[in-house]
Amino acid sequence: MEYWAIDAGGTRTTARVGDTRYTRESVNPASAGAVAEETLARLLAEIAADLAGAPASGWFASAAVTMDTAPTEIDRLAVLAREQGLVGRLVVSGDVPPLLLAPPTAGRGVVVVAGTGSACVAGSGPDAGPPVVIGGCEYLGSDEGSAYALGAAGLRAAVRGADGRGRPTTLFAARGARELARRLAAEPFPKSAVAALAPEVCAAWQAGDTVAGEVVRAGLDDLVDGVRAARDAAGLSGTWRVVLNGGVFRGCPPYAAELSRRVVTELGAAESPTVIADPVDAVYAALRANEGSPPKGWAHIRHL
Repeated sequence: MEYWAIDAGGTRTTARVGDTRYTRESVNPASAGAVAEETLARLLAEIAADLAGAPASGWFASAAVTMDTAPTEIDRLAVLAREQGLVGRLVVSGDVPPLLLAPPTAGRGVVVVAGTGSACVAGSGPDAGPPVVIGGCEYLGSDEGSAYALGAAGLRAAVRGADGRGRPTTLFAARGARELARRLAAEPFPKSAVAALAPEVCAAWQAGDTVAGEVVRAGLDDLVDGVRAARDAAGLSGTWRVVLNGGVFRGCPPYAAELSRRVVTELGAAESPTVIADPVDAVYAALRANEGSPPKGWAHIRHL
């Protein structure tokens, strides 16, 4: 059986077919708008061409999908895949459940995501029922500790510092915080652009900026709260592990290191978490480990 996987992040989309990899713009409508489906259709067509008509199991993992997503939406995605020439089985889920099913957690533990958005997903085992999802409600509902949250909080703090309501900060001083805020607000889909400010917040924190440090610590507090809620909701006790995923962790190792320290010392994780280097590899590994059929309640399945 052939396998393929897509990790549809908020900023970019990565895919894998065997050893072949693709990187494209986001196919998340909340990030890319109407062009998202066009980008996805082209990517699916490329995957189908690479498979040359061979039946395959594929996993489409997206932050825009939950187990509550309407069946008609999953059906529409399956139709799109068929129209591009894919045959076999289609697995559709949120972007985090496959990361939890993949090693080293193999369904037991907590995955913390801090990319463009954020979420904590936990399970007490692959056969213990569907995973618990904390957060993950897009940037208007729940993005604590994410790149968007850090960028937005940093920008607001910089504006307050510039007009005298807050303490002075080096954040965005070179670009002018007030002008930057107005320019981003004028964009039709500013989520990714605001998230792209997070590296500057993390760099200012590391350089000793007090205001940036407060923004970062608030983000870390929120993520610790998310892990605690996920652990408790999943009923995890004894030995359990955490893995970290997302551009904030990969782009700012000190942020990952501080969260790692806290989930061990404050929450009782068995060991320091690992940071997933490439999420599409984890999605691919979860698909293969489950032979194209994840446990019931973890994903939607359609036949192509």
